[in-house]
Amino acid sequence: MFTQTRYDGPDELVTVTVGPHAIRLWRPADPDRLLDDPDVLALNCRDDYMPYWAYVWPGALILAEAVVQRGAPPDDQLALEIGCGLGLAGLALLAVGGRVRFTDHDATPLRYVRRSIAANGYDQARASTALLDWRDLPEDRYGLILGADVLYERRLVPLVARLIRRLLSPDGLALVGGPYRSASEGLTEALAAQGLVARSETLEVVGLDGRPQVGTVHEIRRDGSTDGGTGSGSRLDRRVPTRSETRLT
Repeated sequence: MFTQTRYDGPDELVTVTVGPHAIRLWRPADPDRLLDDPDVLALNCRDDYMPYWAYVWPGALILAEAVVQRGAPPDDQLALEIGCGLGLAGLALLAVGGRVRFTDHDATPLRYVRRSIAANGYDQARASTALLDWRDLPEDRYGLILGADVLYERRLVPLVARLIRRLLSPDGLALVGGPYRSASEGLTEALAAQGLVARSETLEVVGLDGRPQVGTVHEIRRDGSTDGGTGSGSRLDRRVPTRSETRLT
């Protein structure tokens, strides 16, 4: 069962600078009001759901920087962003010329993503949105999978590993980024159980509050696969400072 949270507060359009790209992002201006919404509370009781999509998390900034560092992917490659929320990582991929399918379990953030795509003037033919339940996966395959801050609970780690195995093309690449969380400490074992391996790199960005944010980007592939042209960069720079700024527009 999918979700559609109701947010009736004000919105704001902010600009997040990732590398040389100024990305315009629509987001709720008062996301905390979602936490007291009766429908959200009911969803939390039924399915342990929280509307985390309404915030720009450090993992989104970290993964967006990793995407920009890698540069333009092959033109015929369709990427999948899972648990996209406001979709910053996928928007960064559109900024470098990629094609992206943004997915979430909640329909409401997908509406914000579509507004952000339009606000940036990106080619809407290169982007799509869809609902995705990680427990009920389609038969699609993607050369690139993006996941920002998707390992914030231990129960999600095996779900993400299984999703990557099911949806990643044979020589594809998954980039999963976020700050250190103890919940993700079982990632290596969960990936190995699915026949996947990861190489991890550290990135440092400047957060929206002006403070440094350090996190990890896991480059995940099938065990024994090669880099099948998933991007121009073969390796992320270690601890590369980048400024991710925000201003109201």
